[in-house]
Amino acid sequence: MSLSIDATETDRPVPALPARLRPAGASGGQRTTLSDVAEATGTSIATVSKVVNGRTGISAETRALVEAAIAELGYVSIGERQSSLHASQEMSIELVVDPQDVGNPYLSTFLGGAMEAATDLGVALVLRDLHSGPAQDPAAWAQHAASAGRAGVIEVTSAFSRTREKAVKRSGLAMVLVDPIDLPRLTTPSIGATNWAGAYEATQHLIGLGHTRIRYIGGPPGAHCDVVRAHGWAAAMTEAGLEADLAAIPRHSYTFDHGLAVGKEMLSGANRPTAVFAGSDTIAAGVLEAARQVGLTVPTGLSVVGFDNTLLAQMSTPPLTTVHQPIADIGRTAVSTVVRIARGEAMETKRIELSTHLVVRESTAPPMD
Repeated sequence: MSLSIDATETDRPVPALPARLRPAGASGGQRTTLSDVAEATGTSIATVSKVVNGRTGISAETRALVEAAIAELGYVSIGERQSSLHASQEMSIELVVDPQDVGNPYLSTFLGGAMEAATDLGVALVLRDLHSGPAQDPAAWAQHAASAGRAGVIEVTSAFSRTREKAVKRSGLAMVLVDPIDLPRLTTPSIGATNWAGAYEATQHLIGLGHTRIRYIGGPPGAHCDVVRAHGWAAAMTEAGLEADLAAIPRHSYTFDHGLAVGKEMLSGANRPTAVFAGSDTIAAGVLEAARQVGLTVPTGLSVVGFDNTLLAQMSTPPLTTVHQPIADIGRTAVSTVVRIARGEAMETKRIELSTHLVVRESTAPPMD
């Protein structure tokens, strides 16, 4: 397995195609896709796919037309591509990450698991900056990835774009998303944790200690994993007859600064919470610092719970009670899943969720008031 940072790699040109069968999307320097063949023949992508995969239900005339276009345009299926790659070089997968997440313990733990799986599978991982191409020109980026010989793409960012998803599919690459922002509308395979159950268990823990004023601090607005965590918190609160206003949840990012700013505001009010459940360990670390700055001792004056169970939770003062999600396993699963898709294997489900559990440390205790 190798890990590299791809910033300047040049696309490999392909021979010019005859104009009579060359659709707009199959210009020089770009790999021919199913949609290119469909456009050239006046058929649908589904029809072309049936021909490529040898399925029935296509007339002999249409099949001949599509097969002629495939030969003329030089279309190569993912399976054929990977057979060629196996014979000449190791498979490579592109990992798309947001640079602002580089310092987040979540990403480093995820990458550790991803690299371990890549080593086992003999796959090369290429890190791609979210803003170095995908955000500005998704179609060009996806074609670059395909022309560079990538077998697939793993997107590790909540700032997911459906435009990028469509561009990757048109390029013929396999794709896996890690906790994408708009999961309910997605058809691309995705991987995450049991966020609702983890949040519910964490809130129940605080309620069991006797807390009634429990606030939740969220991460990026609209991020699916955070929305689900908030609903888990609200469900436990409502079940116990406690107030839980989903609309009032402060959201910004999974960062220390967000936890510090919101924490100071929450803890300075007259009706301050006795417990705070944070959407990530980094937010929780900010809350711990906010408590220190306003003169509250954790856990006697304030209980704090995080989410992730990164090394930060173990290194905090006091050590942080948090929801463990198997981040390294998510990284391993993301790599193995995208490799399976690239090799043409059928997926049993579009959504994979790995189990969470609460890890109780020293940042939670019964309330004093």
